[in-house]
Amino acid sequence: MRSLTIMVGLAALILFIAPLSSESDQAEHAMVSDSIKSSQYWPSSACQNCHLHIYEQQSQSMHAKSFINPVFQAQYFKELLPLAKTDPVLSKDAESCISCHAPAYYVTNRRPVTSKDQIDPDMSGVTCDFCHTISGYSGDNPGEGNYISVPSERKLGPFKFESDWHHVYSELQTKSEFCGICHNAVNRHGLEIKSTFTEWKNSSYAKEGIQCQDCHMNVQGFLTAGKPVYESGKAADVSLAHPQERAKIYTHLFPGARTSTQVVGALKVEISVIDHAVSAGGDMTIQVSVDNVRTGHKMPSGSADLRLLYLDLNAYVGGHTIPIPADSRPDSGGYDVTGGGAFDEDILGSDILKGERIYRSIFVDKSGKQTFSSYNAVKIIFDNRLNAAEIRKETYHFKIPKDAKGSLSLAANLYYLPYPSLFAKQLGLPEPKKVEIASASQSVDLR
Repeated sequence: MRSLTIMVGLAALILFIAPLSSESDQAEHAMVSDSIKSSQYWPSSACQNCHLHIYEQQSQSMHAKSFINPVFQAQYFKELLPLAKTDPVLSKDAESCISCHAPAYYVTNRRPVTSKDQIDPDMSGVTCDFCHTISGYSGDNPGEGNYISVPSERKLGPFKFESDWHHVYSELQTKSEFCGICHNAVNRHGLEIKSTFTEWKNSSYAKEGIQCQDCHMNVQGFLTAGKPVYESGKAADVSLAHPQERAKIYTHLFPGARTSTQVVGALKVEISVIDHAVSAGGDMTIQVSVDNVRTGHKMPSGSADLRLLYLDLNAYVGGHTIPIPADSRPDSGGYDVTGGGAFDEDILGSDILKGERIYRSIFVDKSGKQTFSSYNAVKIIFDNRLNAAEIRKETYHFKIPKDAKGSLSLAANLYYLPYPSLFAKQLGLPEPKKVEIASASQSVDLR
């Protein structure tokens, strides 16, 4: 593989610098193509010879780590694969997983991975070459890994020119449908278990023509003042080829739910005091707005059966905490954790405390039990996740202690949890780390 990488890189450098023009050029090109086996996918490391900056970004991304992702490997190798060995239907589900988590392997072999060492480390995950050889998708809609990808020395990309030796313009590379190929999925029971593309398609973002790439391939990872902020510069690092300066260069870090820089700041919270004329012993009503306007899909999205978003409100006076009672039916129509629901008791444990407003979806299997195995889910019985561009208003009522004096301090914190602790224990994964996405505070003088 190392020799192939070197040969591919040298071929890329030679041909990038000298576009084909004469018959002798073409003959030499044919020999080089044959030597590097252009019918095979190239390792991403080959791309660094001319695109070092982009390569370094991609190598840090979750796309590059999609196969070695601990959550994926635990669910695939410990759960799904043992069942798939005796169940042809689940074997197809296993193929579907590999088609997006190790696509170059899948296209080449057309069968599930049965051991981790089958994947060449140089070809692991979603490689540069794989994405840049996707020319379309089968069927009417993207999803479930239905890409059309054929290895080739011609690479598809977003620039509307073909002045170098291997670039071909592809409008699909600039559209959300490209991402929907692997970010939407329906399981064997006909249930849509991954719906990020559908959520975007039903959003105001789609109506305004804002694509997935506009958020997930810009510098910030979300829109700033309603617009993407892109990198600028040169797409290639080969000075002899004189690549042109560009105002728009797509960032290849692909920040998402597992990237703290993506989730932190993606949402906002704001505290509003309904009645400022509050006094000791009186009742207080406040409203907390959870703002998902920057996001073009639901929050949380992706593996929505695992991911949790929750709002924690605390009130303090004189250094003491004022209890905020749990309310299973908040005025907003939302949902908070009471500890009394069977799903809460069984799954959440101590991850999320009573009274905290939670945004999640609940998948159940044929027996009606909540399941983290999306391939077994037959129904989604609950889903109050924040819609794309939604501002959810949560209302709280509580009583001010009679002996309270001075000022009342309010603090609202919005947290993201990638998966529950119980799920981690079941599959031997590290304990989940909560991420604070947004916070707000306010002080109110008591009369």
